[in-house]
Amino acid sequence: MHLAAVLPAFFHTILFSMTLQFRSVLYEFRWLLLIALLVQFVTCLTQIGYLHPDQHFQLIEFSSRQLGEPSGATRVWELTSHIRPTVQVYLFSGFVEMCRFGGIADPYIQLTILRVLMGLAGFALFNAIAMYSFQADRRVLYLVLLLLNFSWLLPYTRAMFSSEMASSLAFFGAVLLYERRGNSFFYVLLTGLLFSLSFYFRFQMAFGLVGFGLWLLIVEKKYRNLVPLLIGFSIGLAVNILLDYQFYHELVFTPYNYFRVNITEGKAAEFGTSGPLYYVVMLFLVVGAPTLSFFLIYYVAKQTRSAYRQPLFFAVLFFIIGHSFVGHKEERFLFPILNVLPMLAGWGLPAFIVYYKRAGKTIRRFITGNVCVSLALNALALAVFTLVPISQTVEFSRKLTNRFGSSDTTVYYLARTPFETQGGLPLTFYRRHYPNLKLVGIQEADSAQNLKNAWLVTTYNDAKNSHIALDSLGYKPQFYSSALIWNVNRFLESNQINTINDIWVLYRKE
Repeated sequence: MHLAAVLPAFFHTILFSMTLQFRSVLYEFRWLLLIALLVQFVTCLTQIGYLHPDQHFQLIEFSSRQLGEPSGATRVWELTSHIRPTVQVYLFSGFVEMCRFGGIADPYIQLTILRVLMGLAGFALFNAIAMYSFQADRRVLYLVLLLLNFSWLLPYTRAMFSSEMASSLAFFGAVLLYERRGNSFFYVLLTGLLFSLSFYFRFQMAFGLVGFGLWLLIVEKKYRNLVPLLIGFSIGLAVNILLDYQFYHELVFTPYNYFRVNITEGKAAEFGTSGPLYYVVMLFLVVGAPTLSFFLIYYVAKQTRSAYRQPLFFAVLFFIIGHSFVGHKEERFLFPILNVLPMLAGWGLPAFIVYYKRAGKTIRRFITGNVCVSLALNALALAVFTLVPISQTVEFSRKLTNRFGSSDTTVYYLARTPFETQGGLPLTFYRRHYPNLKLVGIQEADSAQNLKNAWLVTTYNDAKNSHIALDSLGYKPQFYSSALIWNVNRFLESNQINTINDIWVLYRKE
């Protein structure tokens, strides 16, 4: 568990020491940063749960198994395939033990604290990178800080406890450390250690590591730093092999297993494949909002000749290229590099501003109109991602446990419980803390007609054909996972449009 001290020590020695260097910048942008910090903090409080079940099962449920507690990890194939690296599992176990030591046993509160810690760490790191990169041009820095802190998706990504974001923190923290302290043997060694952690948090970060390595060899050419980098990386590799051995009770090399199962044997492709341009299209959606993002990406591409000497550029470019040629693609696979895209956009902003000033009146009006539309779309999406939980199932289970607490209560459910994923995987980490809450399944709404003084939970889609029947049987809605999205579903259904999954309701029949 000594690894738990690595990242906090890094933030203490590097990020907070940078406060002195950026004192004038922090003062100049204090109101922007304070508002951004508030948005980040609120997002951390509201965005309960996960975006993809893997982010829960391969970390949190694996941790419960490692602690010898009831776990849903046995229901996922990654456990028996031995492809999941366990360093983040052990870090989470250490965090849980610290919470319990402090008297915090509620799983929802534990993960809220963790989201706040992740969000603040990401907020500090990526704003520090922005200030380090653009402190000489305050106009560009101001725009980069706006993109970084208020682009609709970015505060949400920083709040996630996932392999993608842990890898992002370790990797780009290492890059920042190297740029500031690259002349010190110890700090270069620490950089290599952080690189190894970023790799074991998320194996796909190997693409970014290749990019940084090429930058080191081709652009910087400080070959003497290869030795401490390799020493640090090797130390991290050895520690991770030991942790995996301790978890799986046999000597395994999880990076090889991951590649063999997912790539060589084609397991990942079973979950769907996409073409090589999939991630390129995604990039046009995440820095700001369309169509402003189109202009930003275009001018980043135009400025590659001046930006290619930056390690961030090399790392991001090879990360995207590498991922583009892997068949199975998901939006979350891009999350490790999303928070440095505003810095890449910053390199293209001066050229964009010059073009805007020199353009004719019609062109300027066209650009201004597009920017206004983009700002409005971005503000709406940011409000949704800040205030509405994406994981409606976990949000509803939190509301349900808050309502009934530890009381002996029977709750009936249609199709599945709010402690299960759509695929039927059990969210044991949350469920085991409320053993007095009895959940009883029924087959259809008609089966509930003889129940009295009954509580019933279901999702909008599972009861789509039963809402009228439940109303006629005397069931009254008590609360929803999100009343807003429940009403959106009503609107969608009335217009014969596919409704949103996992929107829950609690009914009561007297």
